[in-house]
Parts: sequence; structure tokens; C-alpha cells
Amino acid sequence: MAPRIHLVRHAEGHHQLEPTSKNELIHDPSLTDNGVKNCRQFRSSFPDYVHLDLICASPMRRAIQTATYCFKSQLEEVGPLLLLPLAQEITDVPSDTGSSPEALVKEFGAVINASMVEEGWNSKTGIYAFTYEAVRERARDLREWLKQRPEKDLAIVGHGAFWHYLTGDVDELGNQKGPYWNNVEWRSYHFSENGGVELKEDKDSVMRRQMFNHEKEIDEEVKY
Repeated sequence: MAPRIHLVRHAEGHHQLEPTSKNELIHDPSLTDNGVKNCRQFRSSFPDYVHLDLICASPMRRAIQTATYCFKSQLEEVGPLLLLPLAQEITDVPSDTGSSPEALVKEFGAVINASMVEEGWNSKTGIYAFTYEAVRERARDLREWLKQRPEKDLAIVGHGAFWHYLTGDVDELGNQKGPYWNNVEWRSYHFSENGGVELKEDKDSVMRRQMFNHEKEIDEEVKY
């Protein structure tokens, strides 16, 4: 039986700060202090009833850091963190370009499992190119890999734009159709029952997202 997939967007990175036109030139940026704070809030609110059998992340620094902060206790139980090059962000700007396997192992050590991070994963060529066709193929390859996994529940920390491709939330031009992913937002998915590799969001995940957005609107009204 295919696993349930919990997708998490990374916390705030330095490339998201203004001026973004300048900060997007930072190569493989790390989390901001606020991003780390949001991860700790996530950690305290993630439900105990979701037992993760595997935790994965894009090999980009902000995704690795988010995963290690958000799932600290779970990684101590099921770790190390498995890095998935297929889950990297889509564009070829420096902030969306990852570091070499050697640099990642040197920085994160035994916390990560970099066995799938081959040389050239950060080249932004071939299947990793910034084209609609390549990103769509990469998303399909990742869904096929996920469907074959033996775990019951697994989490992946990655990137909002790529999550739209992975979940089929883009049109034929690559434009996002569904709701934008907030920092450190998580949504849960299952594979469709038609025999394919399409992901469908769980009903409780949709309700959780709608409740979060409703509370956010109320909070903004109160501040106004």
C-alpha cells in the first residue's frame, strides 16, 4: 500500500527578505532567525498521532535546516534525514541552486543521508533544468519513487513552487492554480485509487488549511 505523504514548505530563508532582487543572488541561503523560530513553533504543534516512518528533504540548506528543527525528536527515532535531489526548487537563480554533496556532508554530517545526492544534482541541467517539461518530469519521477516506498507515513520538507508541480497544481504553462504555500505549512496527500501516480490532498488536510487561513484573516482584521 502506498504511503501517506506529508509535504512541508521550508521556513523563512534569507532570500525571502527585502530586497528579494538582491537576496535571491545568495547561493543556497540558510534560514533567518525568524525562520528558526517558526520551525520551533511547528515542532510544538505537529500532532503526536502522525507517526512518521521516514523524513526526507530537498538537499537545499533551508530545507535541511527546516527538517532538522521541525522534526528533531522524530529524526532521533527514524533518522537520518534522507535528501532527495528530485525535490529541489525549480528556478536556476543562486538562491534556488544547491551546494555540492561534499559541502552538505561537511556541514550536516551524520544528521543527513546524502546517498542519493549525486554530483551535478545542482547543475540545473537535464531533469533539473528550469523548464516546464523538465520540472514536470522530475515531479512525476518523485511521485513514482514515493508510491513504491514501504512506509505508512513519510514527510518531505521542500519548496512551494515545486510542491505545486508535485501535486498537479499547475496549468499547461506552469502557472500555479491552487493556494500559495505559506512558510512551514504542511499538507497531507494520498495516491489516487485509479492506479496512476496522482496525489490527492486528504480531507483533514484541506480542513486544516482552511481553518488556518480563516484564523489568519481574523488575526489580520484585528490588527487592522
